[in-house]
Amino acid sequence: MLDVESLSQAVHLQDVAAVADELIADIASAARRFRRTGAIVALSGGIDSSVCVALAARALGAKRVKGITLPDQESSGETAGLARLAAESCGVTFLAKDITPVLDALGAYGDRLAIVQRIDPEFDPARGDAFSVEFVPATGEGDRIQSFVLNVVRDGRSVHHRLGGRDFLTIMAATNQKQRVRTLMTYRLADEENLIVIGTSNRLEIDQGFFVKFGDGCGEAFPLRWLLKSQVYDLAEYLGVPEEIRRRPPTTDTFSAPQSQEEYFYGTSTEVGDALWLAWRKRESADQVGERLGFAATDVAKFFGLYERRAQYAAYLTEMITPE
Repeated sequence: MLDVESLSQAVHLQDVAAVADELIADIASAARRFRRTGAIVALSGGIDSSVCVALAARALGAKRVKGITLPDQESSGETAGLARLAAESCGVTFLAKDITPVLDALGAYGDRLAIVQRIDPEFDPARGDAFSVEFVPATGEGDRIQSFVLNVVRDGRSVHHRLGGRDFLTIMAATNQKQRVRTLMTYRLADEENLIVIGTSNRLEIDQGFFVKFGDGCGEAFPLRWLLKSQVYDLAEYLGVPEEIRRRPPTTDTFSAPQSQEEYFYGTSTEVGDALWLAWRKRESADQVGERLGFAATDVAKFFGLYERRAQYAAYLTEMITPE
């Protein structure tokens, strides 16, 4: 059984092999407990899903594991290729299906476009304009509050627009349909072939609500549940995840404009974000953490407050039906 407290002592794993063995055993146990004959992993081409499919292949045998990628019209051109690479590197069956027609029918693109064009009337996707929603951490800016903005990319230049609360919610509600459709299609195969679904969310994503309720927050086994993103990278190297995937910066692959997870959600690099979150969890003082990580204490306090608010929101996301 994983020692969660030992995993909480440092950003990187101290005994990668032992952790890998525990996670492999947990996946095998989940398949037995739910009387399923194998597993399926939704592959994004990113580090988390690539590590999950590698663990599942070791737990159940490659022939009993499937990897599926479900890109849409806004996915990076790299997504399907890296997802295939992840599957082929561990010998599992690979499937791909474009979900653009489903999302289009649900209004996922049109509803967002209406808001973007109201805010920026010149926005024209046919001309190559693209957009994303970005998190502004407001570090080094005194009392300025953290916020989300609409980022419009035109002719290689980015322009930020203020994004009102209702507009933000509408854009995100439409965007969340992507993860819900992917989960719907993943479970279609899982149910038909008697497979468990491997959830790919890591520790910070679950604690901070960086997942979609009834979307990528679903699964019967979550091997990365207690691992920081930096620790997932430790596992990736140990498991032999292809270097091309390990070198790729974590992306959201969600909007038409390219975007890193740092720009969308975290506001810092992966390793710094993990260190800040661990310090918040341990209730360390902002002054001490700032001195250690090279941040102003006021900026550390901003992140600590953000983590507290997001953890409260995550409680809503994780509320599910529980048996008596």
